[in-house]
Formats: sequence, structure tokens, C-alpha cells
Amino acid sequence: QDHQKNAKPIKITPLPHMYVVKDLVPDMTNFYAQYKSIEPWLKTKAGTKQDFSQEHLQSKLDRKKLDGMYECILCACCSTACPSYWWNADTYLGPAVLMQSYRWIQDSRDEFRKQRLEALDDAFKLYRCHTIMNCSQTCPKHLNPGKAVANIKKAIADELH
Repeated sequence: QDHQKNAKPIKITPLPHMYVVKDLVPDMTNFYAQYKSIEPWLKTKAGTKQDFSQEHLQSKLDRKKLDGMYECILCACCSTACPSYWWNADTYLGPAVLMQSYRWIQDSRDEFRKQRLEALDDAFKLYRCHTIMNCSQTCPKHLNPGKAVANIKKAIADELH
């Protein structure tokens, strides 16, 4: 009870730098369109001929590579805390979408790693990140989207150039 006596009022605001639909509800249309653009699903060369009755197994080590990325709840706190996203939301994918993209790039079961990297090798989609790191400080799940973005840049440098 003592903490309630000394507690300051909490100020709740909608996500910054997004249009507000109503009250605290932001317009997430662009954010979800960007998320869809990275094709956030497992892609295999077998395509539609894939036998979905079988599991796509992966080693514990490969599965561990996804830790810190699959937990993202797509709340957009990291993206809306990013100055690069504020000024380039129409072209820069932002930390949340880039981290989700890296989640699929790192998935050992996905067979389109190179194509995913090529799709991100763009001056605006990826390279608007200036490592300010607001994203990693803001994440309510304590994830590190800035690290994922840096890892994508490194993978592109190592594998494509």
C-alpha cells in the first residue's frame, strides 16, 4: 500500500509518430503491410508439393538461433521509437519488421536465405538504420532488434558482396 501513496500518475499515450484512429488505437496498416512484405512464413523449394503431414525438424542448436526473435509480439514499440522510422516509414522497414525478417533468415528449415537477404539489400528497406538503438531500449519484451538489424547487414556483406 505504501507504493500507492507515493506513486505518480501514469501517462498513457498512443504509439508516437503514427496516425491515431481513435483514443489509443494507432493506424497500423503500413506496419502490417511491411510485415507482410517480408513473407513471414517458412519457405521451401518444394513449394506447394510439401508434405505437411511431416514435421520440419531442426537441431536444438539451430532452434536456439531463433531465441530473442520469435518472442516478438509485433507491438511496434521499437519501430515507433526509431527516428529513422519516423522520417522514412514509407520505405524503411523498421526494427520490428527487420528483426522478424532475420528470424526467417536464421531459420535452418527455410530454404530462401539468399533471396531474403537480396530482398533486404536496399538503401531504404534496411540501410536507413543508423544504430541509434532506441529500438532495443524500448522493447517491452527486452529483445534486441538493433542486433538483428546489424546481423542482417553483416550477412549481406559476407554472403552477397
